[in-house]
Amino acid sequence: MTTVHNISCKKMYTRAEVALHKKTDDLWIIVHGRVYDVTKWAETHPGGTELLQTHGGEDASVAWETFHNNKKFVRGHMGKFYIGDIVDEEKELKEIEKDYLRFREDMIQKGLFKPSPLYYILSILHIILFEVFGILILYYYGNGWIPWLLSAVCLAIGQQQASWTQHDFGHRSVFNSTNINKLFHNITVGFMKGGIGKWWNYRHYLHHSKPNHAHDPDVPFPFPFPFLLGKETPAKWGKNHWGRWIPFHRQHQYFFL
Repeated sequence: MTTVHNISCKKMYTRAEVALHKKTDDLWIIVHGRVYDVTKWAETHPGGTELLQTHGGEDASVAWETFHNNKKFVRGHMGKFYIGDIVDEEKELKEIEKDYLRFREDMIQKGLFKPSPLYYILSILHIILFEVFGILILYYYGNGWIPWLLSAVCLAIGQQQASWTQHDFGHRSVFNSTNINKLFHNITVGFMKGGIGKWWNYRHYLHHSKPNHAHDPDVPFPFPFPFLLGKETPAKWGKNHWGRWIPFHRQHQYFFL
């Protein structure tokens, strides 16, 4: 049973107590020292149920800051789920999380989060040009190794550029309007890439909730296999998984590959 500490009529919880509530039917999260019971909200959460579950029983402050641009609007909906606070001695974030938030704020102040819509329009146009060139090469020069290779290069460049362009539209980070971002995302990921925008958003948002993490819910870890960061992870994987074939202890010598 969760211990409740009554201080100034507020319910106070330890992080260990919150950590017990990480199931689908009992889901709590921590955001900036405040505890929220999001069990009933999970199914209607715009980012999906699984996104909240990846932070069930944990501190989701960094993810909350990252995913929500209109924080005032979001806070207006969070009050109904607020159930208490973390005890004072456990409220502080980890140093690496505080460093991240400071770094993010610094990038915002420098204007690095302000994209140029013109850049993305030009990006789409150059993607179309590469696709058209790939088709015209085959049309005018017919079948043959050289035309096929040149066409393949043009199409490959166009498709790769489309991948990065749709990525930014998918993050709703190009235009101020969500609907315009959605429109261009559907054009780039759907028409140009043959994918599904909603599927991409769902999977990719999960990845960004815990990127490059041992429990990344989207991208298999580690990826790519030959490159691992830190002191403990390379040693662990070298010993238990791929150490027989991949010399992790020498990755600093082959990273450029």
